[in-house]
Amino acid sequence: MDPRAKLVSILSHLDGNILAPSDVVLKTGLPRYEVLGAFHTLEALGIVSIVHSRNNYKLYTLSDLGRKVLKVLMDGGSLEDLVEKGIGASDSGNEIHDNAGLMGKAGEEAVEASSS
Repeated sequence: MDPRAKLVSILSHLDGNILAPSDVVLKTGLPRYEVLGAFHTLEALGIVSIVHSRNNYKLYTLSDLGRKVLKVLMDGGSLEDLVEKGIGASDSGNEIHDNAGLMGKAGEEAVEASSS
């Protein structure tokens, strides 16, 4: 399975569901280390949201931004397409700016540079 298909599989299983990474491992058949790595990245980007957290146990769902990403990927588009279109006409890219703080100063500068 190529990386894009893996991402679509993870996001598809989270859409409309609340799951732990271990649930996604069982549903997708992907290696645990890949799913856990993906969740860390997806959480940092605001594509998934934590619904419940207790010690090391977390439950996630797809965020609104995640649904937009999934839709574009399922329609054959790319993340580049999504960014170029400003994520969606209704939010004017605000979700990217809101998530820039998660990336640190360098991430904020990159987002600002890309929007000018």
